[in-house]
Amino acid sequence: MEERWVKVAAAPNETDALLMDGVLKDAGIPALIQRAAGFDAPDFLAAGPRDVLVPGAFFEEARQVLEDTTGLGSYAS
Repeated sequence: MEERWVKVAAAPNETDALLMDGVLKDAGIPALIQRAAGFDAPDFLAAGPRDVLVPGAFFEEARQVLEDTTGLGSYAS
């Protein structure tokens, strides 16, 4: 059975989402970035909110890593 990916954080733009993605991956946690609903348009490029997703089994660890990282905890959902 395929593991479900869940939203661990919301970023206001792609730059912040990439920062979160890097922090999670450095901690050994797989992560994906996805455009937030309603913003999946090529015209937005790097602008617009992004959701940061992790496999469900990593949710608590990922949330803690983001909360412990200066400046990122405020975006945790």
